[in-house]
Amino acid sequence: MDDCVVYFPEGIQMDILLRCPVKSLLRFKCVSKSWYALIKNPKFAQQHLKNGSPPQLLTYTVGTSDDAGQDSRSITLISEENPQTFKGMTHLIGSVDGLFLMYKTIDTVISCALWNPATREVRSLHLPLPAPIIYDVPVLGFGLDPLTNDYKVVYFHCDCWHKYTTSIYSCSRGSWRIFKPKESLPFYTDVKNTFGTAYLNGAYYWLLRGGNHCNYTILSFKFGSEMFEEIEGPDGNVVYTFALGLMLIDDSIAILNYNPCSMLAYDIWALIQPGVWNKIVTFQLFTPIKSFYDSYLISVVKASQLVSYNVRTNKMMYLGFQHSGLSKHPTFGGCGVTYYKESLVTIKQQEDGEPDH
Repeated sequence: MDDCVVYFPEGIQMDILLRCPVKSLLRFKCVSKSWYALIKNPKFAQQHLKNGSPPQLLTYTVGTSDDAGQDSRSITLISEENPQTFKGMTHLIGSVDGLFLMYKTIDTVISCALWNPATREVRSLHLPLPAPIIYDVPVLGFGLDPLTNDYKVVYFHCDCWHKYTTSIYSCSRGSWRIFKPKESLPFYTDVKNTFGTAYLNGAYYWLLRGGNHCNYTILSFKFGSEMFEEIEGPDGNVVYTFALGLMLIDDSIAILNYNPCSMLAYDIWALIQPGVWNKIVTFQLFTPIKSFYDSYLISVVKASQLVSYNVRTNKMMYLGFQHSGLSKHPTFGGCGVTYYKESLVTIKQQEDGEPDH
């Protein structure tokens, strides 16, 4: 039988390509010039991002520091066949459109890099941030400016004299800029965990110990207006005293809170509008919490296996991943777990100095 070639209409080709994983699309760029141009097109990348494909589970380990200091530590992606390793990096923030922010602190100097695990692209943010003094607690956030479609990194720290240094990095400009906030920022002493991402609708959120509201305060930063806002949390001292961290649920920022009235019980409070909170659910869980996505907590059971736990249905499912480091926190050389959506969004810097994204 003679070989035959089947031609698909362009519309069907587009529909097929939008459903393909990123790894396949990167190989398909070699098929023809037209496919190369299509896959490199930012509009196609955005269409592919919105195609409804399920999120991917990303598991990483942070090596323990030794006598050589934190520079000997590294983030290694262990949920891939060919893992990437980033020497010196110790923290991971994200994801936003499939992108992560990595950072490290060495000799009080903070260095950052943007990372797309699907395309394996890395973009170092070369200009160093202002070096804090020993009592400072630095805070970083990462997100998309909806007004300019520009990915930005915000950084600020507060010293023991309540003086702030605030900087923002623009991918479109490829540089840091120091700016003075229009509003007074709260004094804080610690930054609580984020289970998953704390970016939502053009703003990044932090749960800070201290502030003007009880023991904790929620602080947001809008990338479009470059304005901070302090938000009062739910139910006064009861929630704040036992707050564990932030998460996203039902397209809302939420607080995961340890419920002191019941053994190993947790509450999730969702932010309906500034200052208005609703307790979504109360549940019991007897295993360490690693991350959160949609209505699913990612936890670790015996034998260091990952499971997902639906906080609404109380159903648990094994995820088929096991690693000895899962029982420990990343800060202490253990594994971190998060979700991300595969993305073609590129963070490479073009030769003319303008980013291609």
